[in-house]
Amino acid sequence: MKRTVTLLFFLIAIPASYQTSPPGPSGSVVLDEFSFDKITSKFDVTLIKFDVAYPYGAKHDAYISLVQDAVDKDDLLIAEVGVKDYGDRDNEVLAQRFNVKKEDFPVVKLLIRGKEPINFDDSKAGFTSDSLRRFIRENTGIYLSLPGAVKELDAVANKFMKANNEDRKKLLEETESVMKTLSEKDKAYGKIYKVIMDKILEKGDQFAATEYARVGKILSGKVSEEKKKELSVKVNILQSFKLHDNKVGKEDL
Repeated sequence: MKRTVTLLFFLIAIPASYQTSPPGPSGSVVLDEFSFDKITSKFDVTLIKFDVAYPYGAKHDAYISLVQDAVDKDDLLIAEVGVKDYGDRDNEVLAQRFNVKKEDFPVVKLLIRGKEPINFDDSKAGFTSDSLRRFIRENTGIYLSLPGAVKELDAVANKFMKANNEDRKKLLEETESVMKTLSEKDKAYGKIYKVIMDKILEKGDQFAATEYARVGKILSGKVSEEKKKELSVKVNILQSFKLHDNKVGKEDL
């Protein structure tokens, strides 16, 4: 069930004595040990970053960039917990609860209602706003824009993976029709969607997953920045063919 719950509502609903953390920058919600369960329980999905009390740097900037792009996702909360190992030792209890150690900061976890927390691993694709988007999309099916991914074609890809082979051939035609309405840049991405569809028809449904893993492995190695951008686009589009299995729905509540 979708809820549009504003930060203002939270600040009113939480007793003043609990409001120990200020709103985060650029739309993120800063939680503490008093407000954490009260607020996260309102959402099907929460992405939470455990970090120092006053975070900065490239990783924090990447996280804030994601926040700005996800403000219209009613069932997704993107929040932060600042942990202090001095003074009142704010939120150390929360860090211990989620088995987070300060030497690992920042630590990002995905909380899906009714499931165990999922750790974000930045050792392969790095800690970027794009890798965070892929992490959310892959585990929840929540749509977040990514370089190369075209929303109209993602919708066709979703239908394609659910259809039988006969209907898939019709969806190839639908893909071509959609491409005619796109910008030149998105038409180029559309050709990649079409190639993937042809390969799935030829090799079977497993192609999207195996190709996603193969390209992801290449990305985790040493490649030029230009090649990395090219492969990242392909990974993003391939992921669109995997999302149909990962929808967060009522069965997950």
